[in-house]
Amino acid sequence: MVRRFAHVSLAIFLVLALASLASAAPNVVNTTQKGSLLVFPKVVHETGVKTYFFIGNDQAEQVYVKCYWMSDNQTVEDFHFRVTANQPIIFDTETNAYGPPFEPNYAGTLTCWAANPADTAPVKFNHLYGYAMIAGTTVDVFYNAHSFAVRNAGFYTVIADGQVQLNLDALNGYDGCPKYLVTNFVPFGSTLLGAGNNPDLTLWPCKQDLRQDRIPTCTKAKFDVWNWNEVKFTGAYQCFKCFFEGFLEDIGNPASFIYKRGKGFGYDKFDYTKLGSKDIARMRVQGVKSTVCDGNTGIPSESYICPSTEATPLLGLMLYGTPLGNTIDPVAGYTMHGAGYDQTGFIKYDVAGDVPEAPRQ
Repeated sequence: MVRRFAHVSLAIFLVLALASLASAAPNVVNTTQKGSLLVFPKVVHETGVKTYFFIGNDQAEQVYVKCYWMSDNQTVEDFHFRVTANQPIIFDTETNAYGPPFEPNYAGTLTCWAANPADTAPVKFNHLYGYAMIAGTTVDVFYNAHSFAVRNAGFYTVIADGQVQLNLDALNGYDGCPKYLVTNFVPFGSTLLGAGNNPDLTLWPCKQDLRQDRIPTCTKAKFDVWNWNEVKFTGAYQCFKCFFEGFLEDIGNPASFIYKRGKGFGYDKFDYTKLGSKDIARMRVQGVKSTVCDGNTGIPSESYICPSTEATPLLGLMLYGTPLGNTIDPVAGYTMHGAGYDQTGFIKYDVAGDVPEAPRQ
């Protein structure tokens, strides 16, 4: 009797322990769930190409949405609009019906979250979903937004008067970001997608400062590449600030015009011939702290110098296409897969406040 009771107790203990572990499992951003925060990591607003945004609300009540557009020139624009019950929303970079048009001739990102009507704080509203369409000169490329759900009450913090931080910490607030990104890709030089349609990478750090007096996130994208025969190529990296977009063949390539990039190395490790003349390879990328990038700006034309880098989780998007002005004319694309989870992500921004009034006379 005692022995059986001990076995039963042990079994119950194990079930409860497993249940506790399951309930404590981290929540990681993905592109299929609904959430309170949507990130569109790649936005193109270039002559002949623009980006459309589709945002949905599947709840039978209205909500307000706060959005920030940030170009790779570090220009920031924000706007705030209402979404009624079950209302689908569409706007584009050229004729934004809900705010200012996006800065032309630039790539960038769009970040949107559920907010209160006064635009003074975010709210929990896990009923938003969205996707983007980059309307190219020949084809339109779609991708799903990265969606962060609010999990607990600590999803934002007031960090100063008129300043708020969204906590992307996986456990106490919004979902977290993956620790690193993985994907298969078609090497540059391959004609699988047509001659000249080379791989273009977009990286969005999960540490974003959108305040007017912001401190940009500087990091080093560290790459590991495997060919079809599992031969590993290491050493490639790219320093960047706030946002990165560019063709893989330009990473550290002295013969290329390095547009909107800091120091880099290893472009040949993404090359079709170097990787064994096959139409497939595998990549892993992680945002790490490195003194190699200290003192290098993410944009050569800018005067701002990154004094130091920091480790940061990343969101990523792979596109394929040809150069177009300062960005890409895409023919295909997909979001990158994540692995692991990180609890250090955040978004800082200035909230809307009352206009200061003169004291009563």
